[in-house]
Amino acid sequence: MGPDERLAERAADQHGVVHLAQARACGLSHDGVLRRQRAGRLVEVHPMVFRVAGAPATHLAALRAAALAVEPDGVVSHRSAAWVWDLLPGEGSVVEVSVPRSRGPRLDGVVVHRSRDLVPGHTTVRNGIPVTNPLRTLVDLGAVCSRWIVEDALDRGLIARRFSVAAVEWLLHEVARPGRRGCGVLRTVLDERALGAAPPDGLLEPHMARLLRSHALPPAVFQHPVPEARAELDFAYPERRLAIEVDGYEVHGTPRAMTSDHERHNRLVAAGWTVLRFTWHQVVRQPGQVAKDIRSALGTQISA
Repeated sequence: MGPDERLAERAADQHGVVHLAQARACGLSHDGVLRRQRAGRLVEVHPMVFRVAGAPATHLAALRAAALAVEPDGVVSHRSAAWVWDLLPGEGSVVEVSVPRSRGPRLDGVVVHRSRDLVPGHTTVRNGIPVTNPLRTLVDLGAVCSRWIVEDALDRGLIARRFSVAAVEWLLHEVARPGRRGCGVLRTVLDERALGAAPPDGLLEPHMARLLRSHALPPAVFQHPVPEARAELDFAYPERRLAIEVDGYEVHGTPRAMTSDHERHNRLVAAGWTVLRFTWHQVVRQPGQVAKDIRSALGTQISA
């Protein structure tokens, strides 16, 4: 196998990008790399980092290239790491890395964070990309995003079982110090988290929990068991025997699931419960009406 074949094989494992040192290890001289760059066979992404011509310029390739540019001790972090771990929705756009030193390279199109507390135990590899682990990513996210985005990322991580609330508390205690960005936002999210330590079944439950809090409704019990109806309620006011269920189509939309839901609903009614059901659209797009319906069912006169 010749140098070009070895280089192509190495690039294929790294989303189409390579470092100059890796090209040299494949048998190319420095001049050989420059010749291939002038010929358009290698495209410089960052100093000493190249994309093999023809390889797709994906967001994963951009992240891997940035990681190569800050190796051996720098990693993808913050919003980029949150995207890699599925803690942020949608397509990634921003490229962010962290380096454990006061001075780091300046890279076009890359946000470089200089961290004094980035240690090997906070990093790992996912999809072939050196990246901060989910716990460290969540802490860092608070330095660059609003508390609402951090709260959503926390819920996504809990649903995917990337971490537990206890683990997040532990890392927050480990890295917190005066002036450490991100910790205050995450601490606020944890202190005010409407669901407590229980992981939600889906993102709709956290939305409902925040709706109850923001509309000054009495706190409801999350995942309340009703043994006589063989049911566990999304939210409940046990003293009023009022159940609140939130339905996402992905969980409740099949014929079998709908039949099971109706049977469960009938058992709850027979056990003396009033059941209110709300869809994703109602909770997210019509929160005021949802709050009004709940307040009416509670029979209270609480101002919103």
